[in-house]
Amino acid sequence: MVRAESIALLGGVLYFVDERGRLCSIKEEGVVTECDEPMEPAAICAGVGGCGNYRIFIADSKDKTLKVFDPLNRRLDTLAGLPGRPSGLAKEECRLAVSLGDEILFFDLKTLQTVERIKV
Repeated sequence: MVRAESIALLGGVLYFVDERGRLCSIKEEGVVTECDEPMEPAAICAGVGGCGNYRIFIADSKDKTLKVFDPLNRRLDTLAGLPGRPSGLAKEECRLAVSLGDEILFFDLKTLQTVERIKV
């Protein structure tokens, strides 16, 4: 089962989170479990261009963290803790935007620091 809100396309490969919270992909050989670490991703997005190029970014609401998955070495790393439960994620160049209820947090991938918070 795929959670429709947790999908991303990267390099012609569809990444998604299955019903057990595992990061999976659909490749020529079929469905592949990329990471067995169970998560509760609020959102995932593809890192295209800029910092974090060709990686999958994950806003995990289970442990309130930003994570990154590198498909080339199949490694999942935690980038940072979040001050609340995330509900959305977007990337442009070297910035991640994370929605946290009534605010948007901007995270710099070069410095691995929060650079801005905007109340919405």
